[in-house]
Amino acid sequence: MSLSPLGASRSLAALFTPIKSGGLVDEVCARIELAIETGLLSAGQRLPNEVELASALGVSAVTTREALSQLRGQGLIRTVRGRSGGSFIADDALPSPEKARRRLGSLTRLQISDLSLHYQAIASACAGLAARRATPDDLETLQELATTPGAGATDPLTWRMAHSEFILEIAAAARSARLARELLRIQAELGTLTILPFGDEAFREEASRLHQALASAIERRDSPAAESLVRELIHNTSSWLLDELSAGSLSRKEAAHDSH
Repeated sequence: MSLSPLGASRSLAALFTPIKSGGLVDEVCARIELAIETGLLSAGQRLPNEVELASALGVSAVTTREALSQLRGQGLIRTVRGRSGGSFIADDALPSPEKARRRLGSLTRLQISDLSLHYQAIASACAGLAARRATPDDLETLQELATTPGAGATDPLTWRMAHSEFILEIAAAARSARLARELLRIQAELGTLTILPFGDEAFREEASRLHQALASAIERRDSPAAESLVRELIHNTSSWLLDELSAGSLSRKEAAHDSH
C-alpha cells in the first residue's frame, strides 16, 4: 500500500495500515498520537486530507473527521482553511526536555528497568530477523540512518527522532508486522523520556557508534552481533535515565533538607 500523501518512511507507512476492530475514532487518534510521540510525524507536518487518511486506515471519512476534531481539541493538530490549508501537526505537540523530566519523575526505577527489558527483547528479535531478511535497499537505508543526524548536530529532539527512525527501520527490515507494532507501542510508552539522554554529548557519540556498528552487523548477516548491539544501545538509554532519576531524587532531598 502506498501512502504518498504522507511522504512516509516505511516505518510511518506501517503505522497507517487499515484498522481492523475496536473503537475506530479512538484508534485513529491513537495512531496519530503514536506517530507524533515516536517522531515519525514532526511539528508543522501536513496530514493527508480526510478522504486520503480514511482510505489508508480503512475507515469512513466521518470517523476520520471526528478523530481529527478530537485531536484538535487536545491541541495535537491545527487546521488551516483555504486552498493551501489542511490539518497540520501542532508546533508544541512534540516532546520537550521539560515534559520528559516530568515524565521521568513520575516513574519508579522498577518501571524503567522493566520497560527496558521488554524493549530489549522486542528490539533484539527485530535486529536478529533483520540480519537474516534485510534486502539490499534495507541495508542501504540503515547505513544512511546510522550516520544521521551527523556529528555536528546537537539538538536532542533531532537526535531522538533520528534514533527512533533508525530503530523502526530495523523493525521494517525484519519483515514482521507484529514485532513492528509492538516496537512502536514500546517507543510510545517510553514517550518523551528518550529525548533526555541525547542532550548528553558523550551519550550521543556512543549511540552513533552503536548505530553504525549495528547497521554493519545486519549487513554482515551477523544476527548474534546485531541482537547484542541493540540490547547494549537500549541498556545504555535505561542506565542513563536511572542515573538521572537518582540524581533528581538526591537533589530534591537536598533541597528539602536545606529548606528546614
